[in-house]
Amino acid sequence: MDYKAYALITILLTSLALAAPIGTTYATTYTATTNATGGAATNATGGAATNATGGEWRTFNLTVGGQTQPIQYMITGGSIENMTINGQNSTLGVSINSTDDGTLVIRLPRNVIDAKTGEGSDTDFAAYIDNSEYTQPGENETTGDVRTLSIGFPSGSETIDVIGTTAIPEFSTIAVVVLAVAIVGIIIATARYDKFNFAPRL
Repeated sequence: MDYKAYALITILLTSLALAAPIGTTYATTYTATTNATGGAATNATGGAATNATGGEWRTFNLTVGGQTQPIQYMITGGSIENMTINGQNSTLGVSINSTDDGTLVIRLPRNVIDAKTGEGSDTDFAAYIDNSEYTQPGENETTGDVRTLSIGFPSGSETIDVIGTTAIPEFSTIAVVVLAVAIVGIIIATARYDKFNFAPRL
């Protein structure tokens, strides 16, 4: 086989091999990134998150991959301290400070986290309280863009993990760039050398 063909195949395989770990690194890097303004580890509109009395919606600005994703919520019996997203296990982590039995009502943008069957239809989310107590969230409202969940928690709870089937980032833009560069390189190499001779030499 021509050495140029070997080089071409090596470039392609190396690019594909690099794409997966780069995508994983990208997702991990931004797993716990939040945008906290005006206080420590919290970014609720109007100041630190407090009990949502009278059905008041609040907004937490979750930053993922350099982009801000507003997450609306209401909470009774406690306050929101932080939110994180993990694209690898499709989990939205919510840190809370609970002073009583309460309920978290949260609007989940589908472009942030969603729960789908293999056929593409909606399925139920799951949730864990303090990484151990399983609960099935109630779904209050469903639209094409947002799913609204209601999750009850006991006094003293510290974390609520909402688990779906997909979450951002699913595939890093860096990985896409690597693949694009590899493809362009192949096109240039093919155009320059016209074609590669894959037939064995006699």
